[in-house]
Amino acid sequence: MPTAAAKSTLLVTTDEIEELARWEKKYSFANKKLGEAKRELDFRRQALAEKVLGVNSTDDLKKLSPDQIVKISAKRFAAGDWKPERGCPEFEFKQTSAGRYPAWSQLYVAELGETAAARVRTETPLTHSYMVEVSPA
Repeated sequence: MPTAAAKSTLLVTTDEIEELARWEKKYSFANKKLGEAKRELDFRRQALAEKVLGVNSTDDLKKLSPDQIVKISAKRFAAGDWKPERGCPEFEFKQTSAGRYPAWSQLYVAELGETAAARVRTETPLTHSYMVEVSPA
């Protein structure tokens, strides 16, 4: 005759929760610093692109192929639109990825109408992300 397994209660410890709270704060702080660093990097990258390539926005830069960047840079250099300072290290705009990223919502609206797009948005299941916020002791 089978015997019923004894039910064990899992214990959530104070140390476990406090450690999790510390890691949540560290993670939040690191994400904030990462965001700040990305904004600063993007600003400086765009400033260089404006000088060297004459583009007015990040979107304009994204539209250029690596070959176009080389040609535009050389053409503007030859025309005297920009030059490196004496002793300035060489640099290049190097492609890190490429792909087609259409704005699906706008394309969907253009093809099937706003009501169809709204229906898809409302019928798509919500997904959630969570963090654990611990009240101070």
